[in-house]
Parts: sequence; C-alpha cells; structure tokens
Amino acid sequence: DSMFYVPTETVYFGKRLHLTEKTFKPIAMEMPFILVAPAHSLEYLRSYGFQTFGSEIDESYDEEEDDLIRIQKVGKLLEDINGLSTKEKQHLWKYTSKIATHNYQHFYGGKFEQALWQEFKLMLSQIERDHAV
Repeated sequence: DSMFYVPTETVYFGKRLHLTEKTFKPIAMEMPFILVAPAHSLEYLRSYGFQTFGSEIDESYDEEEDDLIRIQKVGKLLEDINGLSTKEKQHLWKYTSKIATHNYQHFYGGKFEQALWQEFKLMLSQIERDHAV
C-alpha cells in the first residue's frame, strides 16, 4: 500500500557504511525506497550495481554529512512526495517501479552475488598479503 519503503539502517550516526537486510528488503520486495542510513549509503549501494531513484526524486539527502540535517532532508522529501497530485504520484510510480524491477533482477539474477564474491576474494588476498611471512 506504500509508494516508497523507508528502511532505517542499523547504523545511522557517523561515517560507517554498513548495509544490512534492512536495505535489501525493499529490493527483494521489488519496491522503491528512501534509505535512512549514513551519508553516501546510496552511493555505496550503486557501487554494487543497484540503481537508486535520483532521476525521479531528490536524493541529495544521501550526500548530507550532518546526521540531523540528513534526517530532516528525508522528512522533507517524504512530505514533498505526499503533497504530489495523484497524476504526479502515478508518474513517479511508473518510473520508480522500473528501477525497483532492475534492482530486483540484479539482486536475484546473480550479478550482486558475483560482486560480493569478488569483494570477498579481494579481501582475502589483502589479508594474505598483510600476513605473508
């Protein structure tokens, strides 16, 4: 019944980028989302091949370093979306649902899994180099 899912990540304050199941739930449910998380979390998510909704909504909140201002920007964005006309909401849904479908297919189609395995292998290589005798 919601136009956007609003996951609130476990870690919000500070600079640690850490995505959990909370971020991936709307992706797995094929829903558009507005992420409440540390700054640059959407950028981090895009680095894994996911798309976000910046072509349709103001995602500048993700660039805001100040935690309190960032949450205010998220609130303002939600108010702005709520204030759209029915026709504007239908237009927004049409385009954000296409992005949500891309993310769903990326998540379940194996590309995300491949990216995670590559990252894992790189981390193991770095550990091996750091601990080489």
